[in-house]
Amino acid sequence: MRTAPRQGDRVDTASASRSAASPARLWFVDNLRVLLTVLVVLHHIATTYSGLPLWYYTERPSSAAVGLGLNVFLLLNQAWFMGAFFLLSGCFTPGSYDRKGPRAFVRDRLIRLGIPLAVFYFVINPILYVPAYSGGSPIEFYLHTIGSGPLWFVLALLVFDLCYAGFRQLTANRPARPHSQRAPGYRAVFGFALALALVTYALRIVVPMGFYVPIIGFPTSAYLPEYVGFFVLGIIAHRRGWLSAITTRMGWVGLGMAIGATLVFLPLSLAGGLSGFSGGGTVSSLFYALWDSTFAVGLVLALVTFFRSRLNSQGPLRRYLSNNAFTVYVVHAFLVTAAGYALSALDVSTLVKVLIAAVVVVPACWLLAGPVRRLPGVRRVL
Repeated sequence: MRTAPRQGDRVDTASASRSAASPARLWFVDNLRVLLTVLVVLHHIATTYSGLPLWYYTERPSSAAVGLGLNVFLLLNQAWFMGAFFLLSGCFTPGSYDRKGPRAFVRDRLIRLGIPLAVFYFVINPILYVPAYSGGSPIEFYLHTIGSGPLWFVLALLVFDLCYAGFRQLTANRPARPHSQRAPGYRAVFGFALALALVTYALRIVVPMGFYVPIIGFPTSAYLPEYVGFFVLGIIAHRRGWLSAITTRMGWVGLGMAIGATLVFLPLSLAGGLSGFSGGGTVSSLFYALWDSTFAVGLVLALVTFFRSRLNSQGPLRRYLSNNAFTVYVVHAFLVTAAGYALSALDVSTLVKVLIAAVVVVPACWLLAGPVRRLPGVRRVL
């Protein structure tokens, strides 16, 4: 039984944090991360055939209906799944920092995130654009094609982790405050969703959806409030045990939030046309921010409680999927792009190509990830 420190006692915040940061393994978190990684692969397969010039190889859809369906999938997916990634990353960050200490934590982040990012940025990303090379100066082509590609997430996560380490260093002498494992109230949940929507709406006045940050290669900067907010929320959730404390009822409320926002806010955001919801301070963009923020918060609540109650264990298969999920994130661009070029020779509809690519590429990513991690020196990084 813990006793509270007496007034005047000095508190060793590092040891207090370490003792508080060793909960039982949350297998459902690892399993949820596998689902999110699958969605990343499917997202980029859908991008390939959506007609949007946002991938290394793209095709125009064979019909307007298929194109619309793919774009709806991309819209729904984009609203929440990367925010959920940052939430789970935030959940793991404090424990890693507490176990390793500041120097080892920063060194580990630079190795495990910085090295894959650098390799992808300067080597893999240009290679993926080689089939599109149409002549001219190879040096200019290389300089034009270096970039983070889908590893913009790794770049953002590295920055967030370094900021967290800096924050912990600045507050090293602050006494640790014990927190009871109690779920946040509904007012806090709704308040967070509303605050996130308003900050997102304000940012999109100057950074509309579709705004691309060159050099850094940040394709979804209009979602930055969601990414930062969910990462910070993950840190708080870890400290206060929220992932284990939120009730099944709150999960159902979250599902209701996601469905309700889709039925109310999403149609209102699209009522002003397809250009008004992207930003610029329009009323449509306000409704869109209300939709994607509420949708993200609600769906994450629903999935966390579902995975906790139904998928909170791991056998050999789930353990393999979980252990190799980050490697899949790093290597999947090769397989998705290769599949696009290979399937271009088939005279079939877009929907058939999407289904073939999904059935082949998703398992192939994990089949490739295992051998890649067994290469000398790679396991230390991936």
